[in-house]
Amino acid sequence: MRTIQVTEMIDEQKFNRFHLQILLCCIFIIICDGYDMFMLGTILPSLMAEWRITAVEAGLFSSYALFGMMIGALVFGPLADKFGRKKVILICTVIFSVFTFTSGFADEPTSFGIHRFVAGLGLGGVMPNLIAIITEYAPKKLRSTPVAIMFSGHALGGVVASMGAMYLIPNFDWRAVVWLGALPLIFMPILYKLLPESINYLMTKNKKSKLVDVLNQVNVDGQYSMNDNYVLQEQLKSEMKGFPVKQLFKKGRTLSTLMFWIAFFMCLFVMYGLSTWLPKIMVGAEYELGSSLTFLVVLNLGAVFGAIVGGKLADRYGSKRILVTFLVIGFITLQC
Repeated sequence: MRTIQVTEMIDEQKFNRFHLQILLCCIFIIICDGYDMFMLGTILPSLMAEWRITAVEAGLFSSYALFGMMIGALVFGPLADKFGRKKVILICTVIFSVFTFTSGFADEPTSFGIHRFVAGLGLGGVMPNLIAIITEYAPKKLRSTPVAIMFSGHALGGVVASMGAMYLIPNFDWRAVVWLGALPLIFMPILYKLLPESINYLMTKNKKSKLVDVLNQVNVDGQYSMNDNYVLQEQLKSEMKGFPVKQLFKKGRTLSTLMFWIAFFMCLFVMYGLSTWLPKIMVGAEYELGSSLTFLVVLNLGAVFGAIVGGKLADRYGSKRILVTFLVIGFITLQC
């Protein structure tokens, strides 16, 4: 009987077809997530005109979704540890797709806001679990790159939302932009078949047959079987016990954890603020709606490029150095 160190085996693999399969599934879902989040900015001028609401009232739409995202991230993260990341990812995708679609039938601000809040639960729950599952399977030497490529899909979703709105709003209505958010539902059977379950979940729940099947896809030359003994790193197993979030504040990690949280909060604050209000700001500056949406396309194309290039540079020069550099660049350009 062989003893297989699962984490070490995954770390040592080269990027192969199985990794590409996971990456494509995650990119598709995160593009849909980004579309759902960024499309609000493209339809906001139309909503304000149709329902005759103020900028303050319109801003609540974004707040409803963001508040839902916060709750969704807090709730669905721990649930993924208990029920599996694959299940939670697919459930969250269904939630934000369904309630984005149904928000298109709203005929007044309150009902639209409620739908945005529920959709936000799914949006918030899906993102951290996508990052976790792709990080778990990525080879150690390339870990930052597939995560960055996947995360660039969020901005790409903003590009799709902006370009789609440029055609749909003049020819149909803002509701057509919203209804397009139901597209992921069509692909759920494919995602269910191709997206693997978390290795950590399969190990902790002792689902050995499924574990063997997945490992033979990770390493086609491994010839793993039910007769082998599979173990995680001892440190990883000990940190998974109890309440995992506590581990972020142990062994001198308190300051770095808080700084990561602050940096991530500020990045999302700027990103969602710009995506929500940039078209309206440009309309207020007397640009046509189509031209104002072009600014949103350019913003998100830059985000796609930055995410991919930044991930590649992080693998080569280290995440800390590249992250600080990109934050400084972002600060300077926003002041210009």
